[in-house]
Amino acid sequence: MPALIGVFVMGFRVTDAIQTVQVARDTARMFARGIDFSVTANQDLIVRLSSELGMTRTAGDGVVIISKVLYIGHDQCAAGGLSDDSCTNINLPVFTLNANFPANLYGATNITFNTTVTEEASRRRLVAMNASVDAALYFLRVLRRDYANVRVSAVAARRDVNLILLLDRSGSIAQANAEDALRGSAKVFVDKFAEDRDRLGMISFSGNYYIDFPYGMDFKTRTPTNLSQAIDEEGALNVVVFFTDGRPTAITGDFPKKTVANDQRYGDGSSTYPNTGSLYTYRVSSCSSSTPKFGFVSAPGTYATTGITWGVMLGQAASRPDADSDELVVAPNSSGCSYASGSGLSYLQRMRRDIAYIPDTVTYDGTVISTSGYMSSLDKFPTGHSYAGRIRPDSPRAVRYVANNVADNIAAIMRNNTRLKPTVFSIGLGGTSTEGVDHEFLRRLANDPSRPIYDSSKPVGLYVYAPTPAQLSEAFARIPSEILRLSQ
Repeated sequence: MPALIGVFVMGFRVTDAIQTVQVARDTARMFARGIDFSVTANQDLIVRLSSELGMTRTAGDGVVIISKVLYIGHDQCAAGGLSDDSCTNINLPVFTLNANFPANLYGATNITFNTTVTEEASRRRLVAMNASVDAALYFLRVLRRDYANVRVSAVAARRDVNLILLLDRSGSIAQANAEDALRGSAKVFVDKFAEDRDRLGMISFSGNYYIDFPYGMDFKTRTPTNLSQAIDEEGALNVVVFFTDGRPTAITGDFPKKTVANDQRYGDGSSTYPNTGSLYTYRVSSCSSSTPKFGFVSAPGTYATTGITWGVMLGQAASRPDADSDELVVAPNSSGCSYASGSGLSYLQRMRRDIAYIPDTVTYDGTVISTSGYMSSLDKFPTGHSYAGRIRPDSPRAVRYVANNVADNIAAIMRNNTRLKPTVFSIGLGGTSTEGVDHEFLRRLANDPSRPIYDSSKPVGLYVYAPTPAQLSEAFARIPSEILRLSQ
């Protein structure tokens, strides 16, 4: 009988041990994601998790110990008014929170903590923690056993992160009243990363793009470092986070001058060629230079074969545009072109008078990217036309399909880079009343496991959807935890 009772007791203790580990794990995850356990309602969460362990919020048979470790770098020392030389804890982890375990709790004594940090050459840091306590043994004192020394250890590993934020700043963001929500969510997102270790940069885009903040290790104080050196760092986790509320509508490239007379194209909505659904005979381009025009062309919110298209506009903004109208700057080398003969969209929609066709490839920083791809029904000039088989610049559907294909092909090229191995995360916001966000496109960009052509051999990303601006903060909050998981 004593042996049988011993088996039961041991079985109960094994069950308690498993439940204890589960409570510790779940509590740690909530605490790491910002749950404030000084709040009574949040304390009750732990009580419910540990209901079978006999715990209550203020008493019971157990206690949850919450600790927080901060890595001390240059900024932390400076914030305390110390130089690096006088900061004794620089480049060391220290406990900034040791809650719920006051001295002599349950008779415990000799509480000790220590940590060691190992830096690996591949930008990976190992933090080992050890703790011990002499726990009082009330019932075993009859056997002259007053205390048991309890020890615990854990090791956490994390690679440094190189991350670029690509944020949509098109007019539809303002129309959705999402500007403040996006700005606030992005700031909270950035605060999740560590200065002096991680590198962050930000690029905003609409039709053109602007490098708001090149890669920097001190991204919270906005002193940039060199972009190419950061992304080439061996061992770091390379990440791209892409946010948009719409679909690709623009493509940047070198667009050849139209040199053929008497070819037929759809009207551009002007008084000369008024009907965008009718074919007209166009003359040779009036552009002074015969060299291709480098910039971007775009199409408004339609996938129709006929309609308005705009171009050729400056691809990279010289300063951060404050509104869509700030993007209406014609590309260099456009002297004499019809689209550059005045200001405003009414002139930019004359782009089809000067541009021969949309090229089959575009080149960015020496990388050749196809304009064909998963959106295959590209409108092309018909047989017998001077530019037969070429993609039409007078078709909104062709422009938008090409924009989708180029973005998708760029993401594929990134994933296939065996040296950098970047992981892509995409966030989609609601969409407008006339056009929703393209879920399939954003899943493709991220190589999300839910997409039909998911490739398990490539870095696995995640697509997160926020139906409304109020849910943007939650969407952005999901990404750092995934990055942290991958950086281990």
